[in-house]
Amino acid sequence: MSLIPLHLIAGSLGVGKTTAIRRFVAQSSEYTAVIVNDFGETGYDASFIAEAGGTGTVRVENVPGGCLCCSSSDRLLPALKMLCAQPEVQRIIIEPSGVTLLDPLLKMLHEAAPVCGFELAPVIVFFDPAKTRIATLELIPYWRHLADRAGIAVLNRCDLTSPQAVEQLFQCLENWEPPKLSVIKTVHGELPPELFNLRGSAARPPDGYHHHTQHPPAGTFRSEKIFRLEVLRELLEQRDTQLERFKGVFHTDSGWRRLEIAGGKVDCRLAAERTDSSAEWIGESETLAGRLEACVLVDARVR
Repeated sequence: MSLIPLHLIAGSLGVGKTTAIRRFVAQSSEYTAVIVNDFGETGYDASFIAEAGGTGTVRVENVPGGCLCCSSSDRLLPALKMLCAQPEVQRIIIEPSGVTLLDPLLKMLHEAAPVCGFELAPVIVFFDPAKTRIATLELIPYWRHLADRAGIAVLNRCDLTSPQAVEQLFQCLENWEPPKLSVIKTVHGELPPELFNLRGSAARPPDGYHHHTQHPPAGTFRSEKIFRLEVLRELLEQRDTQLERFKGVFHTDSGWRRLEIAGGKVDCRLAAERTDSSAEWIGESETLAGRLEACVLVDARVR
């Protein structure tokens, strides 16, 4: 029996991982199962991928409410066993949250591979050249581990910074030890399909690694009310919100909308109808839930 290829697509908050996965499954003719580790309970990323469409089939399993490296780790193995037991599944993609530590997750996946029946493909790690400095990669443990564990390094959003910054990061990762199978430049999360056919020895964490970190503060919000879209946008564009990441789906006076903060910019797009509005965020903003509530248009249940 052939092993199911499993791809771990990692990277920091807001670097474009979810968009890349959505693009891939929209263009694929395979039956792809995606395990999404949203940092909150709202299932924002999972629903975004599930709406991708395409000629293939996508099945999305959400593992919410914590990181796959710690608080949500006990939910991952049952999900993997269940998916690997489905004969129609041809490929599995795991998207950990942007604050997940890779070493404990990789250790878990290497141990689970022979039990579940999957082959761990080279780890794909996304970097934003507008924000990633070479000194940061070399000196800060979290970033160095991302660079070390990447079998394939993806420089995304290359259109949002200077060609010099892109080239400097590219050359740094091209010469990084351990060496990469591939380093690519892209925009909007577009990955060449052949990238998913690359095989090699997936990174293993070193013996005796230490798993200790303090995750940044996070918040969640749910409501059955209707919101004023422009007021929501104005709130999220205010600098004093101090948000590293924000993701929400809202029932507004202009219909259902997805609102995101990534890379310091607010993105708004159409969303499929849901049972209620919800949002989750990472950053120092203890008052945000109350400020979101102040954007309500109508105090009415969503129909």
